[in-house]
Amino acid sequence: MAKTIRDSRIELLRIVLMWTVMAHHFVVHNADSVSAFPGSFTRFFYNIFFYPIGRTAVGCFVAITIWFVAGKVEYSINKAVKRIASIEGTVLFYSIALGFFFILRGDIQVSPTNLIDIFAPTLTGSSWWFVTVYAWLVFLLPFIIPALHALGQKLHLYLIVFLVSVFGFLRYVPLFWIPIDGLLVDFIIICVLVSYIRWYVDLSTVDIRCLVACCIAAFVGVAISFYGQFHFDGLLGSTFANLYNGFFGSPASIFSLAIAISVLLIDLKMPHFSSRFVNAIAKLCFATYLISDYGPIQSWLWSSLFPFTRVGVGLGILQVFFVPTVVFAICLMLEGLRKLLGGFIIRFIGPCDLLNKALS
Repeated sequence: MAKTIRDSRIELLRIVLMWTVMAHHFVVHNADSVSAFPGSFTRFFYNIFFYPIGRTAVGCFVAITIWFVAGKVEYSINKAVKRIASIEGTVLFYSIALGFFFILRGDIQVSPTNLIDIFAPTLTGSSWWFVTVYAWLVFLLPFIIPALHALGQKLHLYLIVFLVSVFGFLRYVPLFWIPIDGLLVDFIIICVLVSYIRWYVDLSTVDIRCLVACCIAAFVGVAISFYGQFHFDGLLGSTFANLYNGFFGSPASIFSLAIAISVLLIDLKMPHFSSRFVNAIAKLCFATYLISDYGPIQSWLWSSLFPFTRVGVGLGILQVFFVPTVVFAICLMLEGLRKLLGGFIIRFIGPCDLLNKALS
């Protein structure tokens, strides 16, 4: 059977998204606040882009998964389980390795709860929330995708209008209360939207300038919401605050959806290319999140090692490009070394499915 050639456009986007998430963590988990920077332009840049951008990058990452799943003739429960298993080995390896390392250091207490977190990280979600929510979404896709197909184009579009209106905007207006909420719901909304585009929209008719304009308009909306919360009182001020916080906290807010979906479609309209280097780096990227966002490491990196004031506030916006890039590169090297050592060990131990999944 011919080997599938990976689309390096998508792989490069995955790399950029993972880096963006790390840059977001550098800002949002930093021991110093953005107000530590003296320049107003620097504070504006951090507050409008890197401070709230994390969930939007996550939403785009989820949208990539949905794009390919929706393009398959059939997505069975068996395929969903295989997809979850493909990431579970890496997750379990880092959970056990990092968990016991920090237990030996005394940073994590030995307790039944912590041991369950270490050996079942995907079920508990304590170490990496994204892994848990993503796994639940993948498991539900064999049921969601056929249901959306059965709706037909017209009802599918009506569902999108309803979900985006209610969960993308109305839930941030103080007068409204939406009884269903959560990140899994947000991921499902992305699924509904992306699958419609995949099935019913001809990308050749989509103008890339409109997509860029959509991104710009969304960021203008974020800026208006950020400053509006401080300059207006009452219902309007609260709505602005909720919209900004929604962009920060939800991949299905109106601003997050506009940016994430537009970025994906812009990427898909770029010329197709294949690069072994890009594909190889993309395969290592997931581990950068697992390593850098593990509780004790996250605290050490952004609170102890790289506070804004320690790095130097005079660097301004250069900080967010320099520090996360260095950490990102180190995490890539660690994951690459793990895979090399894993392959070396497997050669001597012999084939073992569970060991292969954990080490490769």
